[in-house]
Amino acid sequence: MVIGNSKRLLFAATLATAFLAAPALAKELTGTLKKIKDTGGISLGHRESSIPFSYYDDKQQVIGYSQDLMMKVVEAIKADLKMAKIDIKMLPVTSSNRITLIQNGSIDIECGSTTNNTERQKQVSFSNTIFIIETRLLTKTTSGIKDFPDLAGKNVVTTAGTTSERLLRKMNEDKKMNMSIISAKDHGEAFLTLETGRAVAFMMDDA
Repeated sequence: MVIGNSKRLLFAATLATAFLAAPALAKELTGTLKKIKDTGGISLGHRESSIPFSYYDDKQQVIGYSQDLMMKVVEAIKADLKMAKIDIKMLPVTSSNRITLIQNGSIDIECGSTTNNTERQKQVSFSNTIFIIETRLLTKTTSGIKDFPDLAGKNVVTTAGTTSERLLRKMNEDKKMNMSIISAKDHGEAFLTLETGRAVAFMMDDA
């Protein structure tokens, strides 16, 4: 879960995980929590096709594990700030723009499959870890691809702005594999690229 660069909001997210809420004094509020209190609203960043974390159901409603966590955070913030209600604005985000939208204040919280690493910790604040994953390759059974070395000289798709994309490009450069890397805008587009044969493999995490 990625949150606005505010230690108090990080604290609220942590409390939400433990189903606790602590009182907040208005004079102490700064940053993201002050913005929420002053405006009466909160902006939540969600993914459109990041199953099982955040995605649209058949009624175009946002559902998923991360969405449930975000709503618990909202309830904890509402209790912490002693607000009768908080107006919730949902904004779709991608792997490429999620960090930027947190930084510029377009969204207050993003809860998804965002990897917590040292580089990103310099840009935004993270809550406690909500899942642990490994990187995997998704291929057709007829592709002949068994492991990463088999990708040499092949078209490989991954999702733009993800840790998987960064790792894939580094591996391609370091091992001189001559892969043609396709950066899809989201997981749905990446799956389609694989299904239609434009790539032999989709590198992604196993979440």
